[in-house]
Amino acid sequence: MIISLIYFAAGIGIFIWGIFTLTRGLKVFSHQKISQIINNFASNLLKSIIIGFFITLIIQSSSMVTVIAVTMAGAELLTLKSAAGIIIGSNIGTTIAVQLYAFNLFKIAPYLVFIGSVLHFQNCNTKLKFVGNVFLGFGLVFYGLKIMELATIPLKKNSNFELISANLSNPFWGILAGIITALILQSSNVGIATLQVLVSSQLITLPQALPIIYGLNIGTCSEAIILSFASNKEGKKIALFNIFLNIGGTILFLPFTNFFAEFLKLISPHNPLRQVANAHTFFNLFSALLIIPFLKQLFVLIDKLVNK
Repeated sequence: MIISLIYFAAGIGIFIWGIFTLTRGLKVFSHQKISQIINNFASNLLKSIIIGFFITLIIQSSSMVTVIAVTMAGAELLTLKSAAGIIIGSNIGTTIAVQLYAFNLFKIAPYLVFIGSVLHFQNCNTKLKFVGNVFLGFGLVFYGLKIMELATIPLKKNSNFELISANLSNPFWGILAGIITALILQSSNVGIATLQVLVSSQLITLPQALPIIYGLNIGTCSEAIILSFASNKEGKKIALFNIFLNIGGTILFLPFTNFFAEFLKLISPHNPLRQVANAHTFFNLFSALLIIPFLKQLFVLIDKLVNK
């Protein structure tokens, strides 16, 4: 079991390396440029949701977008009302990468790594280097997923893992596991990708995975919450809005977890990878749709909590 876990951890490491490589070329979008874009589109809710969605697609981190929003609030460039749409769009945008991981693209991973490496190490053209980073990053991501998948094979017969899986039947343990995982990795996508492998390998069931997804979304709020302690009241409000959005979604989805699992199986009956990816997408999408009609009331509540 120890060797399998070492290989599994190595797979996660390669996966994270892939994400880092994938986004490295996008560092041209500096903190300042992203702040300017947010500032230009934050006045309108629909526009801010769209821009939050696309910024997260680019930098591959919803928590980073929230941190930028809190930082801008600390500099008195952003308010809760103007940041709400950015946070909502960001939560939806972070689900797209996981949808890509659900495609079985390992067969093209060697070609992506080879082409990406060639383009990455040439110094003639920065645009080609950027394309190389994208290719190399995706190749490493799919290699990492494959290594994790292969490492799970011996774990199926291990009684210790069966005991861990049995404990996850309690949804509250699942939520706690998701929160702790997100606190450690500071990324919901790494956790979701790991769940895709575990569910597809039948080490845990889809209903067991869903509370972990809820917890992962809550856990990714931690970075902004910590930063908000050093920010002004508006920064604290933005961080609170982010965590209320995800806790609210968890409260809404938790009683219907088994029905949600059946719905996911119905729309993707033979693809556990897609079932987990869709769970992440639907959780964030419906949480956003359900909270939008009550934004004014939520703003009032947050104002009262922060201004006490």
